[in-house]
Amino acid sequence: MKVWIDVLGCPKNEADSLVIAELLTHSGYEIVDDLENADVAIVNTCGFIAAAKEESINEIFHVVKCKQKKPVRLIVHGCLVQRYMHELRSGIPEVDAYLGVVSPKKIVEAVEKSYDFVGTPQPTYEFSGRKIDDKPYAYVKVGDGCSRHCAFCAIPHIKGPLKNRSIGDIVKEAKFLVKSGKREIILVSQDLTQYHDEYKNLVHLTHAIDEINGDFWVRLLYLYPDGVTNELIEFVKHSRHFLHYFDIPIQHASPKILEKMHRNPDVKGLKAKFLKIKESIEDAILRTTVMVGFPGETDEDFEKLVNFMREIEFDRLGAFIYSDEEDTDAYSIKSKVPKIIAKKRYDRIMRIQEKISLSKNKNRIGKVLNVIVESGKDGIYIGRTYMDAPEIDGYVHFTSSKSLKSGDIARVKIEDYEFHDLEGVAL
Repeated sequence: MKVWIDVLGCPKNEADSLVIAELLTHSGYEIVDDLENADVAIVNTCGFIAAAKEESINEIFHVVKCKQKKPVRLIVHGCLVQRYMHELRSGIPEVDAYLGVVSPKKIVEAVEKSYDFVGTPQPTYEFSGRKIDDKPYAYVKVGDGCSRHCAFCAIPHIKGPLKNRSIGDIVKEAKFLVKSGKREIILVSQDLTQYHDEYKNLVHLTHAIDEINGDFWVRLLYLYPDGVTNELIEFVKHSRHFLHYFDIPIQHASPKILEKMHRNPDVKGLKAKFLKIKESIEDAILRTTVMVGFPGETDEDFEKLVNFMREIEFDRLGAFIYSDEEDTDAYSIKSKVPKIIAKKRYDRIMRIQEKISLSKNKNRIGKVLNVIVESGKDGIYIGRTYMDAPEIDGYVHFTSSKSLKSGDIARVKIEDYEFHDLEGVAL
C-alpha cells in the first residue's frame, strides 16, 4: 500500500512526518511523492493562525476532491484537528480519520484502522528511526508544547504545556542523522531555552550534541530572550559544531505592548542581551521576529519597535500581522488595530529591514564564505551560509568549475548581492 504525506506548518511537523514515514516503511508501506499514486493520504495540519488554518483546510479539500476520482483513504492530524475536531468532522465528513496532536505511532495505527482520536496532546516521540530525505539538513524536535502563555498564542491550548525528550534520545537521533550524511542539524522546539531533562538544561543538551564526532553544523531555532544566558552565549562561541546564529523572537519593543503580550517588558535588558552577543561573538548573526497590530498598539508603541530595530540592526528579521485567535487572552482585548493600519506598519517594517539587509549584504562583497550546497548542476548551484536557516533566510547563488552535490561545503567568494541573497563563485 502506498502512502503520501503532506506536511504543513512548522519544522516540528516536518520532523514528525519523517518519523511517521519511517514507521510506515517498517510496517510494510511504501512512501510516495505524489498524491496521484497513493492509496492513503496523510495531511499534517497547522492551526496556529488564520492563514495557516486556511492553508490546511484548502489542502484537505484538495485531497477530498481527489477521492472523487479514485479511492484514497484520508488521514488528517495535527494542530488544526486538536483545536477544531468537532467542526472538521461535521464540516468535512469525507475524511476517513481525524487525529489531534498525537505520537507518530498513533498515526500508523490510524492508517491500519481508521478512527478518530483527540485526547491529551502528545506532541513528542521516542526515537526509533526516521526517513532520510535528500536535504542536507534535518530538524530535530527536542520538545513541543509551551508553558509561557503569551497573550497572542494558542499553542498552549492546542499542544498543552512544554514536554521535552531526554538528552539521550535526542543525541541518539542526532548521531543517526550525522551517520546518514546530514551536514546540518537544526534543533527546534516551541521554546528551546525552556528545555530540561530532570536537572539538566539546554546547555547540557548542547554540550552532549557537540561531543558527537563528524563534520556537521548545528543550528538553534526559537530562543526565548530571557533564556539566552551568558553561559549559552559562551558555549556557542567556543563550540565545535554550533553556528554563531541566534534566533531570538522579540515580538515587540514597547514595554506596554510586551506587558500586554504577557512577555518581559524590560526592553533595556533586551537591548543589553543583543549587545552582549555582539560583543562576545564578532561574527554573530541575530535573527528575530516581530509582530505589528497587536491590540492597543499605538503609533508611539510602533515607533519604539522601529527605533529598536534601527538600533540593533538585526541581520535577519521576520514580521507578521497580529491574528485574532480564539482561546487566547488577546482575543478579548477590545482595542483592535484596524487591518489597514497594521498592514501599513508591516510594510514599513519590511522596508526598514530591506535597507538594513542590503547594507549588510553589501559589506560581504569580496568575503569568502563556507556555503552548504542545497541543489544545482552544470556548474550553477544554490546554497546557504551559517547566516541562513533553511526556508526562512537567504541563499547564495554561485558558480563552480567543480561538480558538487547536496551537502558539500564550498568556499565561495561573494561578488554581488540582493535584499535576501548573495551571489558568488566557488574557489
